[in-house]
Amino acid sequence: MAHLWTVGPATVGEVLEALNRGSKRPLAYTTLMTILVRLHDKGFVTRTREARHFRYAAAFPEDALPAEIGRRELQRLIDRHGAGTLAGFAADLVGPDAELAGRLRALADREDP
Repeated sequence: MAHLWTVGPATVGEVLEALNRGSKRPLAYTTLMTILVRLHDKGFVTRTREARHFRYAAAFPEDALPAEIGRRELQRLIDRHGAGTLAGFAADLVGPDAELAGRLRALADREDP
């Protein structure tokens, strides 16, 4: 991901070359390809076909990663325990976290069937 954020869209071969250039223990092409495919499946990278290869790109800017991970974790909590549970957690937040509580309640309300 760091390479894609720094350099921009790249093929597996281009990323592999860059990563192996500064490494004592080189990665295998198939290892890196597996990692990029999994990142694509999880929505962290996008890809476009170029002849026989894919060109991978970061799906969002680097500074958006913490928020993206947080959103995914919140969604997993909602999926696992229900929106009402999340609303209960939000109700426990007070003081400086009160604004966050309001946003969590709004998210939970949107998810309630």
